[in-house]
Amino acid sequence: MKPLIGWVKGRLIELFTYLGAFDIASEYQIQMLATRICAKYYYWTPTELDFAFLSFANGEYGKLHHYNHDRDTSVINPQDIMEALGKFDKDLLEERGRVEEEKKRQEEAKQAAKDANKPHGLEAWKLYCESHGLDPATHRIQSVKLHDVNEELYPERDENGIIKRTIDKIKRKL
Repeated sequence: MKPLIGWVKGRLIELFTYLGAFDIASEYQIQMLATRICAKYYYWTPTELDFAFLSFANGEYGKLHHYNHDRDTSVINPQDIMEALGKFDKDLLEERGRVEEEKKRQEEAKQAAKDANKPHGLEAWKLYCESHGLDPATHRIQSVKLHDVNEELYPERDENGIIKRTIDKIKRKL
């Protein structure tokens, strides 16, 4: 998490410098903001974090520093920044939901198109019967020789208990 905090700290310094507020932000404020951002918004991707800082620089989530008329200085209120991040998070989650819904609709449309190409009705039944060894006319399993079934259930074994067919297969490969 330390590398991420360092990256966020760098982005905060860049943002405050761009806004002309770097001189009024203390090292402690920047460090604590970076730590809180990483702890609270751990599920954001680096791209989303980067977009958040770009949005703040563009003023899309309000002003991040305020002019103090009494002292003729500007101040940074970390609570305003965390509030702006909360608004960004809300917008981000709504956008993620919209994108997921769109993907889901596209997948459902692909599946519907795929299903439309599959056979239906009698043709589907015939294919099912063929794949499961059923006679489509009688709906019964085709006859099986009892000898073959017994061979499968009770295979011949040699004196060591090894199935003879396995030995025969090995001999054929040699």
